[in-house]
Amino acid sequence: MRQIDQLDDVALATVKEYRGGFSVTFTLEPLGVPRRTVIVSFKSHIPHVRVDGPSESPHRYSDGTLCMWYPGDSRDLRWMPSDGAHKLVAYIAAHLVREEWWRMNGEWLGPEVRHGRKDLHNDPKPVRSRK
Repeated sequence: MRQIDQLDDVALATVKEYRGGFSVTFTLEPLGVPRRTVIVSFKSHIPHVRVDGPSESPHRYSDGTLCMWYPGDSRDLRWMPSDGAHKLVAYIAAHLVREEWWRMNGEWLGPEVRHGRKDLHNDPKPVRSRK
């Protein structure tokens, strides 16, 4: 992900490292979608993606992060670190285009697993504190 500044059409804003991970902030303007600021955070090999702008979407988790693939999907249907930054940025751009189309036409283009705003199988599990 750190090689993102080498990609065309991506303007790198910041890279922040923190205990246990890092985040990358950049702007992206997919065809037909206004420029968006994207924050990709990694605490493990799984990216958590936040994007500014409209949040209405059938494919966002309850915390606002993008739901770009189903966790149970096979490797060829989801991003893996070995795929590199260019493929993750392509997933994000495709998701933003699909969201924009959905907002205008009420139709999701491409594969999907339908779920509501709160999906117990997909949403991050809440951390319970011990008392």
